Amino acid sequence: MTDNDGSWWESDKKEQSSLTSSDKPKSVFSGDVSSFSTPESVNMAQIKDPNKFLVSQFLVGLILIPIIASFLMSFIILSSERANDNWYYDGKSDPNFDGSVTINNEDFNTAEIYFDIPSFSLEEIDNNDLYFYTSVDSYNQGSWDDYGGCWWEIEDGFYSYVQSEDGEFWYPMNCWGSLENYDFYFQKNGRTMTYATNFESQINYISVDGDEDMSASFILLSFIPFLIPVAYIGMIIWSFVTKKKSLGIGLLGGIIIAPFSFCFSMIFLSFLFWDA
Repeated sequence: MTDNDGSWWESDKKEQSSLTSSDKPKSVFSGDVSSFSTPESVNMAQIKDPNKFLVSQFLVGLILIPIIASFLMSFIILSSERANDNWYYDGKSDPNFDGSVTINNEDFNTAEIYFDIPSFSLEEIDNNDLYFYTSVDSYNQGSWDDYGGCWWEIEDGFYSYVQSEDGEFWYPMNCWGSLENYDFYFQKNGRTMTYATNFESQINYISVDGDEDMSASFILLSFIPFLIPVAYIGMIIWSFVTKKKSLGIGLLGGIIIAPFSFCFSMIFLSFLFWDA
């Protein structure tokens, strides 16, 4: 009995091996995938048109930026006015004239009063063009006929003065009413004011007021409001240069909105500053 080309299991192994080798999957997509891409495969929605009108940018330029700029300008203007609040005032009631001094060979009663005011001398006030005013009032009997006063301000009588026997300089005051026929003088030494008079009755009130130099904060705050319109115009130019046409058109329309917003901001902030 002859052997028929080998055993049956050997033939099965050959068939499986041949099938395995011939049926192995081959990679068709091997290599760089990007080499198969074409310009048509790019998402055209990702390319933005710089000339496309954007409502969001337009509304920001038309409403939001003008409102913010107007509010900021209103706040700075009101803040600068408070920063320039360099006016001072102080007064004393029923001062005691318990001192004495001799002026032009006449004895005068004097009252030395400390005021909560700047310590500038009259020379400094005059050299810096500041304002200074002081007044004396008498209303003992409560009737208009008995009412009178005396006053002095830096603009009128700085170079008119007298000298007492002790060598001190005194400035004469202008009097009216019930004090018109009496003499009043004063001198300033820092925050202390000394008054001299030959009026024998009680003086009811003496006051001092004036102003100081502008502060650095006031100068800075006064300059900033001029920068806001310049910055606004610069933003309009920048928006068109950078092809943000929607924002630029909105900013141009905001020029009409800004004055109304400024008025409402001033009214609103004025109430807040008054309460403060």
